[in-house]
Amino acid sequence: MIYNKKTDEIDGGEKEIAPRPLSRLTYKIMGINAITLVILAMSFLYISQTRENLIQNEIDNFETESRMYSIVLNKSLGNSQSNMNQISQILVDLEVRSDQQASLYSDNSTKIFSTGHIPERKAFVDIRDKNLNMLPRIFAAIEDFISVDFKLPYFPGAEKALNEDVPKFQQTIKGLNISAWSAEDGGLILGSHINLIDNKLGIKTLQLVRRDLKIEESFADTRLAIFRFALISFTMTVAFSLYLAGLIGHPLRNLAMAAETFRFNRGRNVEIPDLSYRNDEIGELSHVMREMTKALNLRLTAIEQFAADVAHELKNPISSMKSALETIPKVKKDSDKQQLMAVLHHDLERMDRLISDISQASRLDTELSRDVLVPVDVCHILNLLIDAKSDPSFRREGERNGNIIKIGFDLPAYAMGQSGRLAQVFDNLISNALSFSKDKSAVRVLVEANENRVKVIIEDEGPGIPESRLDKIFDRFYSERPVTEGFGMHSGLGLSIAKQIIESHGGSIHAENRKDDAGQIVGARFIVRLGVA
Repeated sequence: MIYNKKTDEIDGGEKEIAPRPLSRLTYKIMGINAITLVILAMSFLYISQTRENLIQNEIDNFETESRMYSIVLNKSLGNSQSNMNQISQILVDLEVRSDQQASLYSDNSTKIFSTGHIPERKAFVDIRDKNLNMLPRIFAAIEDFISVDFKLPYFPGAEKALNEDVPKFQQTIKGLNISAWSAEDGGLILGSHINLIDNKLGIKTLQLVRRDLKIEESFADTRLAIFRFALISFTMTVAFSLYLAGLIGHPLRNLAMAAETFRFNRGRNVEIPDLSYRNDEIGELSHVMREMTKALNLRLTAIEQFAADVAHELKNPISSMKSALETIPKVKKDSDKQQLMAVLHHDLERMDRLISDISQASRLDTELSRDVLVPVDVCHILNLLIDAKSDPSFRREGERNGNIIKIGFDLPAYAMGQSGRLAQVFDNLISNALSFSKDKSAVRVLVEANENRVKVIIEDEGPGIPESRLDKIFDRFYSERPVTEGFGMHSGLGLSIAKQIIESHGGSIHAENRKDDAGQIVGARFIVRLGVA
C-alpha cells in the first residue's frame, strides 16, 4: 500500500483517513457553539446604541445648570457697583463640581476669566505615562479599549469650541447654545455658551465645559462586565466543544480508523474498540460494528473452509480418474478396460454432481439475501411434495416406496418464508427419510402451529443417525448414506443447504434419533421451526 501525504490517497486512488489534530466534527461543534458567541458579541456592540439617549439626558440637565449660572451672573452684572473681582468670585462659588470648567469671554471672544478644569480618564493618562510598568499599561489599554466611544467630533478646546459649528447634538434654546463632543480619550464632553446682559465690565459670554467621568465609568463598567461574561462564555464554549469532541468525535474517528484497518487487513487481527459500555448511539454503533466484524470473520473462515472442502472433495474423483487413465494403457483384457471406463464415467458423474451442488451452495447466500419473505402456507407446500412422492416417476434415485403419513394438516399453517426455498428444504428431508426407510415403512410429517412459530417434524423408521455424528450432519460435504446406495451418489451438501435456507428465514433446524422404551434407535427425526406469519 503506497500512501501519498499530499493527496491523502493510496494506490488505486482510494482516500485514506489521514491523522488530524482535531476532527471535522470538532470544528462543526465549535462552529455551532460559536454562533452564541457571535450573538453575544452583537449585543456587546449594540449596547453603544444607548449612548445617544445618554447624551440627550445629559444635555437636558446641563441646560438647566447653564441657565442657573447665567441668571446668577446677570443679576450681579446688572448691579452698577459690581466689579470684576466680585463676578469672578461668584463664578468660583458657583463651581461646585470638579469635572467642569467655567469661563467668561469679552466681545471679541477673548478669555477674561476661567475656573475649574476638564479632567482626563486615569487609564488614558497611564497609557501615555512612559514610566509606568508594562502590566498596568496593558490593563489601562484594555480599559481604554472597552470604554464607551460616543462617536462625536473631537473636542477642539474650550476657545475653539466657542465658535465651532457642531451640527450633531447642538441646541440653541433662547440664546443658550449647547453642543456635545468626544474627548480625546473617548469620553463625553458637553459645552454651552450663553450671551450675558450688557455690562460695563465688557463680559459678553459665559462658557461651561463639562466632563462627567462618573457616567463614563458606569457605562464602561457595564461594557466590562459584558466583556468578562463574553470571555467566560468563550472559554466554556471551547471547553464544551472539546469535551463533546472527545465524547463523540474521537470515538467515531477511532471506529472509522478501525473499520479502515479491517478493510486493508481483510479482517485479520483487527479489534474494533469496545464502547458498548456507553448507553448511547455510539455504544450501539460499536456493538453493531463488533458483531459485524465477528460475522465477517466467521464468513471469511467459512469461505476458507469451504474452499478447502471443495478442493478435498474434487481431489478424490480426480485422483481416481487419474489412476484409471494411467492404468488403461497397461491392461490387456477388454473387460478390465470396460471396468476402468465405468470407473471414469462414475467419477465424471460424481464431479458433475459436486460442481452443480457447489455452484448452488456458493450462490445461495446472494440469492437468499434477495429473497422476499411473504406469508406462505406450509401445509400447502408439504401437500404438493407428498403428492409428488406418491408417483414413482417423481422420486429420486434411492428413494423407497414409503407410506407418508400426514398429521396436523387440517388447518393452514402460515409462516414467513419463500415457498420455493422451503419446498427445497422439505423435499430434501422427505427424500432422506424415504432413502433410509424400508419399503412400505412409515414416514410421518407433522405440522404444529401456535401464535409464535410453525413447527414441521419429519420422522422415519430407518437406522437413525450415529450419536457421534448428530452435530456433524449439517456440515458441508458430510454424507451418511444407506449401505445399499452407490458411493458418490450425493455430494453431502443437501442438509448444509437446508440449514442455510432455514436460518436465512430466521428459523432453526436440528436432528435427533427416535428411541423406543428400551432406548434403542428406531429412526431419525428432523425438526424445523419457522416464525409464524
